[in-house]
Amino acid sequence: IDATPYPTRRAQKGRAAPTAQTIEASPYPSATASGVLDALREGGFAPSDVVEACVAACANSDIYTRNEVLRHLAALGCYREVLAIDDFVEEKDAAHHEHVNRALVRNVERGPTADSMQRLPPPAAPEVVLLGRSNVGKSSLANALLGRRALAPASPVPGRTRRFCFYDVDVPQTAGFRLVDVPGAGFAVDNVTQALEGKSAGSAVGKVDSWRSLVLRYLDVREPLKVVLQLVDARRCLDATLPEADLATLETVAGSEAIKSGRASHVLVLTKGDKLSPAESTRAVESLKAAAAGVYGGASPSVVL
Repeated sequence: IDATPYPTRRAQKGRAAPTAQTIEASPYPSATASGVLDALREGGFAPSDVVEACVAACANSDIYTRNEVLRHLAALGCYREVLAIDDFVEEKDAAHHEHVNRALVRNVERGPTADSMQRLPPPAAPEVVLLGRSNVGKSSLANALLGRRALAPASPVPGRTRRFCFYDVDVPQTAGFRLVDVPGAGFAVDNVTQALEGKSAGSAVGKVDSWRSLVLRYLDVREPLKVVLQLVDARRCLDATLPEADLATLETVAGSEAIKSGRASHVLVLTKGDKLSPAESTRAVESLKAAAAGVYGGASPSVVL
């Protein structure tokens, strides 16, 4: 470590430079690995044998200590090692996924916004779109996927996302991609539930129809679109029948040119699963799969909780 252009402060103070053997010889290897990586972060460099020892130390560690190792590895840019840990670990919590996503996402920049098809930015990197009714958790999922706390504005008030919001994502060893947060149907109306379910006549329903037309147009003509993540509130999938608004969006996506041509994949994401018991979560997944299979006339697209 001292031979690198970035010696750590501990090494400068005369302490022994941490090595792979330091970790392997410790009675608490994962905790030692976390401390070693913490010392190395200041210099921004970690020898490969030390990193490998840190990965091995996570094989038999508690989830809290392992997450600390993941956090330090992500900060050092060791995304391959983070993926290696993610591959063999079975117990994963929200912090685990946050550190993995942070390692994979090198940088995120807020890109352009648009309130109509005419104002969309020119096609560039592949696009992943977040689609769903208002207040389903699109902005929260965007922050989680990108390993950021408050990149996309999240709010308990439906309809806060009123534009197409583009986020330019830099991923190591790839050309990156664009995450697109699309307005939910509630952005146009005050009584979201009634309008979505067609219970109020007049302009509200018309605005929802316009929203669906806008989304369908985007799905049909947007060439860089590669993945459609449709978000559905898991609590609304406990009944045998999917809510009309979610079913209509499912039908819109399934009937779009992007999906029919095979240009993009459709993934159903159940949100707010932490509000359900394990049995209810299983029921929600099966209910959504059944509804999707009915729309597609066969196999359901992937469902993720």
